Amino acid sequence: MIQRSAKRLSMRALVVDDELPNPTAEGRASRALVEELQARSVEVVEAASAQDGMSVVMSDSAIHAIMVDWTLDDDDGHVRATELLRFVRSRNAKIPIFLMAERGEASSIPIDVMEMVDEYIWTLEDTAAFVGGRVAASIRRYLEVMLPPLAAAVMKFSQVYEYSWHTPGHTGGTAFLKSPVGRIFFDYFGENLLRSDLSISVGALGSLLDHTGPIGEHEKYAARVFGAHRTYCVTNGTSTSNRVIFMAAVGRGQIALCDRNCHKSIEHSLVMSGGIPSYLVPLRNRYGIIGPIPPANLKATAIKAAIKANPLVPKGADTRPVYSVVTNSTYDGLCYNARRVEELLDPTVDRIHFDEAWYAYARFNPIYRDRHGMHGDPKDHTGPTVFATHSTHKLLAALSQASMIHIRSGRVPVEPALFNESFMMYTSTSPQADTMTARTLLAWAALACSTAPVSAQILPADRTTAWHPGVPGGVPPGASTRTGQPASARWRATTMPSPPLLPPPTSTTSCPAQSRLSRGEAQ
Repeated sequence: MIQRSAKRLSMRALVVDDELPNPTAEGRASRALVEELQARSVEVVEAASAQDGMSVVMSDSAIHAIMVDWTLDDDDGHVRATELLRFVRSRNAKIPIFLMAERGEASSIPIDVMEMVDEYIWTLEDTAAFVGGRVAASIRRYLEVMLPPLAAAVMKFSQVYEYSWHTPGHTGGTAFLKSPVGRIFFDYFGENLLRSDLSISVGALGSLLDHTGPIGEHEKYAARVFGAHRTYCVTNGTSTSNRVIFMAAVGRGQIALCDRNCHKSIEHSLVMSGGIPSYLVPLRNRYGIIGPIPPANLKATAIKAAIKANPLVPKGADTRPVYSVVTNSTYDGLCYNARRVEELLDPTVDRIHFDEAWYAYARFNPIYRDRHGMHGDPKDHTGPTVFATHSTHKLLAALSQASMIHIRSGRVPVEPALFNESFMMYTSTSPQADTMTARTLLAWAALACSTAPVSAQILPADRTTAWHPGVPGGVPPGASTRTGQPASARWRATTMPSPPLLPPPTSTTSCPAQSRLSRGEAQ
């Protein structure tokens, strides 16, 4: 029999009480509670001050319940205990909190503190066995509601200990145990990861292809979190997400407005669909930094003239574009005012796609308001149908190849059944369960991180673009770190209502960096 290598899910509780080490009645009661929790397989972290408790909460996200002494630090005004409770609730609204006090002190607990606390422990009146049971039960409830549907389903299935009579053929990792090199692989990645590598035939997990069960529930939740009407989970990266949208939106001989510096997956889609590209050409400055598409080039008159002059458009073809794609942010770190882009393209096209592979975090910080495809409230959406594709594995917490397609239906919406045909064309019937599980955790975690500081200076809303630090490239040489504007920039005379951030190119000579970016190699 092989020794255990899978680690069980642990339960951890934090006890914040300055009386813990003291030989007092309250100290003995607190130590008895700690011992009872440990006997129930609850790992206990002890803190002897409010400051120490805050440090534990800040550094240890694996705490599942917190017990706080109401007279912490011998503070008769209860200021330190109240500050600790507020600090905990500012970081986690759901973790169970127990306030430890004597019954006579109940009248000193104000309403705002009561609203932050889940239960009370009368330290000198109840038994450690009963209170320990209450704490352990609250931890189990917390773990149940904390996990998203798919992650909960995968972990629950692994605890049933079913034999693997389905693909993949390594049967829960046991195939790797039959050779020395396989055992190294097994020990390195761990049994839980391999036991969770489950087949699509495991009905308890639902289906990625028809969006049912826990997978479907996750997609609905992710749509709410990211501000979409519908969200699709993709396991082959945003290259595949882009192809899914393009093939669902563009047919042979139809015109697509394509950012000239689009990802290579857009070029692949043009080849496969037979669509006709009309390129939206961005600016480039003297440093080789790829800039935005000028607003004037997004206007109906400019697009109509470009299509008319396009040698790829045959005579007699329908010249109204059916789809447009804009790379946001650009590969050199510029993010568009997406609301303004939609306004400019609205008269021309009914479907707008923002390729936001490096920009999935934008919705979770107000500094990027209106500068991403799923901006604002989805119920207020009017105008064209809008798509956004996110490489959630790039700058959010997901495993490689995890991607999402977000859709807001507007004019000429994509019919779900037809869109799913395109989705299934590019989706494996053997999706990697661990990749999907990590992505389901992402939507839950994204909201908790939505107020994280971002070191970017966004320009006023009347500008079309702004620098942001989320992609390789950063601020160009000679640029101001405050605005991202090159210090030596000289603007050319223009009548455009929203001037570009970057200066005009000083040369028409192509540079290697531009060639690589135009081929999409940076993504």
